[in-house]
Amino acid sequence: METTINMNMGMEGRIIGLLFLLFSAGLVTGCSGSDSGTPAAGNVSVTGLVRSPDRVVLQGVEVYNNDGVLATSDAEGTVSFSVAADKASSIRLRKSGYAAQTVVLNINNERADFLATLGQRNAPVTVSADSAIDISGISGAAVSLAAGALVDASGNAVTGDVQLSITPVDVSDDEELGVFPGAFAGTDINGNAAPVIMSYGTVEYQFSQNGEELNLAGNQSATIEIPVFIANHPDGTPIQIGDTGALWYLNETSGQWVQENVGTVVASVDSPTGMALQATVTHFSWWNHDVAPQLCDLTITPAGVPSDADIALFGRTQNDRPRSGTTTLLNGGTTVTMPRGVDVYLESTARASDGLYRASTIDSCDGEAGSLVLDFTGPESPVIFSLTGRVKPYFILELNPANPSNTRWVLDRNDAIFTWSSISAETLVLSSDQGHNTTLGNATGSTQFPLELNGSHTTQYLFTLTATDDEGNTATKLKNLTYDATPEPILHQFNISKADGETAQTATLSWDVEGADSMTIAYSQIDGSGLTQLATDSDVAGVGATAIDLTQDIFAVAGAGTYLITVEFTNQYGTTTRTFFAWLYDLSGGGGGDSDCGEFCA
Repeated sequence: METTINMNMGMEGRIIGLLFLLFSAGLVTGCSGSDSGTPAAGNVSVTGLVRSPDRVVLQGVEVYNNDGVLATSDAEGTVSFSVAADKASSIRLRKSGYAAQTVVLNINNERADFLATLGQRNAPVTVSADSAIDISGISGAAVSLAAGALVDASGNAVTGDVQLSITPVDVSDDEELGVFPGAFAGTDINGNAAPVIMSYGTVEYQFSQNGEELNLAGNQSATIEIPVFIANHPDGTPIQIGDTGALWYLNETSGQWVQENVGTVVASVDSPTGMALQATVTHFSWWNHDVAPQLCDLTITPAGVPSDADIALFGRTQNDRPRSGTTTLLNGGTTVTMPRGVDVYLESTARASDGLYRASTIDSCDGEAGSLVLDFTGPESPVIFSLTGRVKPYFILELNPANPSNTRWVLDRNDAIFTWSSISAETLVLSSDQGHNTTLGNATGSTQFPLELNGSHTTQYLFTLTATDDEGNTATKLKNLTYDATPEPILHQFNISKADGETAQTATLSWDVEGADSMTIAYSQIDGSGLTQLATDSDVAGVGATAIDLTQDIFAVAGAGTYLITVEFTNQYGTTTRTFFAWLYDLSGGGGGDSDCGEFCA
């Protein structure tokens, strides 16, 4: 079924610009939680753990890329999903109240595992965009800019109160170092690759108004100060006031850093070292005080591991020098690039058919090249690397008692869906405290089965995965599941696209939803006031699309501005909502100007 909203009321002479952005969990290409199936050919199977710097697992973290949300971390902080191989180089993570994170994935045999650390974003302060801003935050992180320097996403000048959050990362702390976003690599100011960069400190600067992120106007700049958390240069000489340092910003899509400028080290009362890098920037994002050091190619030869082992090597500089860290895959022996003349802590794990092997050491590579034999101990057997699980409700149609001529969706059952990864297990058994018992055939895989036993169910289930090797050694991993007796509609996919025509202003919404009886589309001011219904469908299709003529349905009625469009899918148990911003601006008579149109300008 397709519902179309298209009212032609004679506005051919008016051209408007449109920019829209999904800001909740809207662009969904996979369900919340773990992906249920084995990845298709050409896909990469990804498993990850998300935690805070103090090692508390984080639930509700969305993992996404340019195509939308891939998965959401569960109560154990785990995610599991598959992604197309050509889009698997990096992923992004977000959670309300936390600084943005980008993770560069290491892919081996169509699999990738990652550990991500999210740091809490510091509480915002309210400042006026109409006045000059000069704010110093925690650890001496600071920003100053002129009055009227901020614009919204469509390039319109911002006035009134705005919120500013400044979040520094103390890279001298080993745990907080994990909050450092992206790779310790990038491109220098001359466009040359910098395979290793070392950080003295990094800060996220975020301006917003009514939940909408702001930035500097194209003709504006700001002065920032990044605290110096490390007191020495890579060669061990002390940092001094007056030194210069490279300033880099994060490309949040690729996870690579780009050098934009050079700053000067100045005195800073609130900085732990009494110093900060002061520099000029032209936009707000993650900014980083880094150095691209001299490099050494270290050839590493693993010893004491079987030839079939998949080996991952993690390297991290010590905290008396600028920090850097990365994970590299070793295949029997490889050359890794590391900072020259700096002590580096190396830690490695090797997965082999007979178990898990480990190695660690501290090494310094002092010339252009060096070598290291890395001695492993093991095997540890058996080992369960991961166990993820989620509940999947299924619906069936029944006659609606309130209106027997119509049908409605009702809950039929809940399935449990698990994925796991292990080695050296002769047997793998997944059981529950309610009587489930399933023997799993592969060391890595997925399974699905009904939670109901003999037609009945309970509220809570505790599942145990038990791995046993050929000598009787065992390892276990636990997973709690909660039965969903009142499931809201399950939205598998929700996309927004704008018509390609030069003056066409039609936004097309498409979806794939289970268990939805009706759908409603409405728009409002971005604070939710002035809610106006655009369309309703009391018999929404599971897979469908609808078009909104934004020129007629919103612009002609309410004029140019920023609007919140709300789409609700509803059944008897509740409502699943997706929301997105639509920026509408007049290109024929002002209100943004075609120089500010951006990618979606008509």
